[in-house]
Amino acid sequence: MMKLTIIGNGYTANFLSKDALKKGFQVSIITRNILKPKKNIHYFNFDDEINIKKKLQEENLISTVPPSQNGDDPVIQKYRNAISLNNKKIIYFSATSVYGGSIVYEDTKVNPQNIRGKNRLKAETEWLNTNKQSSIFRISGIYGPGRHPMIKYLNGNNDVIVKDGHVSNRINVEDLSAIVIKYLIEDYKFKYLNISEENKIENFEAIKYVTEKLNLVTPNAISYKSKKISETMRSFYEVDREVRSKIINNEFKYKFKNNDYKETLLKLTKKLL
Repeated sequence: MMKLTIIGNGYTANFLSKDALKKGFQVSIITRNILKPKKNIHYFNFDDEINIKKKLQEENLISTVPPSQNGDDPVIQKYRNAISLNNKKIIYFSATSVYGGSIVYEDTKVNPQNIRGKNRLKAETEWLNTNKQSSIFRISGIYGPGRHPMIKYLNGNNDVIVKDGHVSNRINVEDLSAIVIKYLIEDYKFKYLNISEENKIENFEAIKYVTEKLNLVTPNAISYKSKKISETMRSFYEVDREVRSKIINNEFKYKFKNNDYKETLLKLTKKLL
């Protein structure tokens, strides 16, 4: 039985852990907050050094933990030595904010344009310096059941940020989980992997499509420069980036289950009505 330790217990980690169980993995989750534990998953507190060090040395690892405000990776800062001894597969969940603008691939030179991207790049470097076998998964905006923009819309807020020419780089959590498990099970080894749906569309256009199909009120377009928009949210729109992969459809041979954002968003919305 393959063993998998996931560090972090958020939306993606929960989805991934359930999928891994179905594929026959023995799954452990390391977290600071053990809330609503799932059946057949082993939970460990992040500060339980005695039990955790052994897992970090001997099992397949996935870290979903973001860097701290100064860019340091909290997992590496605490467990650097244990992780350095691991010879299994190690995946660090990074973000596409490490790139600059335009169309980007795995071999595109990194050029972060904001503090989020700079911190992610620093954390990537820490993982690679700690264990050269680490694989960096640069992941677009994750969405799926219980996590998508139509939830806010249905709760009464139909304002949608717009910027001409700005496409929405997204990945459905179902595809992300399937890609990760395929990578763990099969004989692959990539230093960097971009994970993003291939068909791009502006977020406003996707939401407008859903509302038209369901005869709902048309969303209200708000410029990303509006004073109503927070600086953090605005930063997601300041860089026009289209994320692509040279690996997913070639060496990796993965076929997306959800490759049309507007149609997937429509299906997710119908389940809420």
